[in-house]
Amino acid sequence: MAMPKITRGRLTARINRLYLRWVAYGLILLFVSLLQAAPRLFPAFFGAHPVPLVPLVVCIAMFEGPMVGAAFGVGGGLLWALYADRLFGFDALLLLAIGCMCGLLVQVFLRNNWLTSLLLNGAVLLLYVLVDWLLRYVLFRNAEAVYALLHILLPNALYTFILSPLVYVLIYRVARSMRES
Repeated sequence: MAMPKITRGRLTARINRLYLRWVAYGLILLFVSLLQAAPRLFPAFFGAHPVPLVPLVVCIAMFEGPMVGAAFGVGGGLLWALYADRLFGFDALLLLAIGCMCGLLVQVFLRNNWLTSLLLNGAVLLLYVLVDWLLRYVLFRNAEAVYALLHILLPNALYTFILSPLVYVLIYRVARSMRES
């Protein structure tokens, strides 16, 4: 059976849609990074603040695969590092691993739907919080490590988890509109 021939015009249109989709994801990443950096843009519930870059990287990786997920993870982590008070590149390294892992899981084992998004976001947020807690509090024998986990990090993760379906819907609509056009 012969493979269908892709003409130069169709291939160029396909590549243009791919680049347009990546530019749209990049603009969303920049916008979400600015929203996350704004001190009072998201209302704080019981002192918790959301971290929407993590579900954004997870959702982009779910739709685009491990390489693009890892690339946007590095980009989001570096944008986060510009205003965070931690080691530069820490978040980029974690989001790189998260983007690659989620992209591979959806590409090989899981289906891409909202339930999978909830499960992946919940697992990733818990993993991110625990790694952050271990490397920032427990490793340096901080006296308030348990307080930070229970009253700062876990509420932030829960707040982010509640907002993660909105991120999934946004990325779903962008991916779908760019594929159909």
